[in-house]
Amino acid sequence: LPLLRICGTVEQNPHMRAFWGATVSFFLAFLGWFALAPLGLEVATSMGTCENQVYPPVENPTRLAYLKFKSLKTGEAYCQYDVIKNSDDDPIDCAEVPYPQNTTGTAEEKMKYRPSILSSCVCTAGTNCNGIIANAGVAAVGSTIFVRIALGTLLERFGPVNVQAGLLSFGAIWVALAACISAPWNYTVIRFFIGCVGATFVTNQFWCSLMFSPNVVGTANATAAGWGNLGGGVTQIFMISVLFKPMIDSGIDPNTAWRVAMIVPAVLFVLCAVTLKLLCWDTPTAKRFDVAVMGKSQKPSLWDYVEVLKDIRVVVMIMQYSACFGTELAMNNQLATHFRTYFQMDAADASALAGAFGLMNLFARS
Repeated sequence: LPLLRICGTVEQNPHMRAFWGATVSFFLAFLGWFALAPLGLEVATSMGTCENQVYPPVENPTRLAYLKFKSLKTGEAYCQYDVIKNSDDDPIDCAEVPYPQNTTGTAEEKMKYRPSILSSCVCTAGTNCNGIIANAGVAAVGSTIFVRIALGTLLERFGPVNVQAGLLSFGAIWVALAACISAPWNYTVIRFFIGCVGATFVTNQFWCSLMFSPNVVGTANATAAGWGNLGGGVTQIFMISVLFKPMIDSGIDPNTAWRVAMIVPAVLFVLCAVTLKLLCWDTPTAKRFDVAVMGKSQKPSLWDYVEVLKDIRVVVMIMQYSACFGTELAMNNQLATHFRTYFQMDAADASALAGAFGLMNLFARS
């Protein structure tokens, strides 16, 4: 596979233009698809859904999330002296300050609760905040299922260049609108529509299959898909360490910084869509795709899906792919926030560690 062959006109070199067009567009789609994932706690803070924003510790000291909290850095617990549990072994309150601390102790020793050690955004399991982030992640993944199914027909009708450029253009709108997130409902809606760009994988594979001969098409498909999926790992690092953290260090407010950061992938989407339209062909010999290339004599229809599902091998592959890729999407969605919430890691460290999962695609597929 001549990866470095990028020169020449489109007539002279349609194959590698398509390969890099498919790879880069899919990479950017993944980058934008999961751009909000490592910023989950910042978004929750901006929406005001963190547990300690909805239920201020001073007024609601016995919230379960607080009673279970312990700083991993200092070893200090929210309950200074112990936790009182009910018959089901669930925490219900902190133990009272014992003698002699309650009489002769310092002001700190007389504290039953220590709200000062709580994270800036408490978003652990069982909190509304945690549920909002998780549900938005499900929405982001759920939408791509339906679009991927529909793309089978759309690709045969409009060709890979038009479909890929269209998906990126549509996605750019919603990625840019993410900068306007203000409440859980629009956070979930925006993530749902951003998830549509996940269907660029279908175009990625369809396009490479049209462009390459049987002796190399497997390598082309695997590499294009793997390096495209790499975006799911890169975005964890890119959004935090390259965009968000430098903005914070320069004095920008966190609420503004993550919103500005979301504009970057939106711009990249538009630039990539324009580049595809100007520089790439659908097939090696024609600018636009025709179903006759595949030996079909009639236009695609919904009945094609029924015919495909009659083959048990297709059903087996659907089950297999849903399990393995579903796990990957779950990791891309939750790892960074999980590390920050449960291991109280710094945002940059958590995103770098979470990114390592997606970065395996660099070598694991091709």
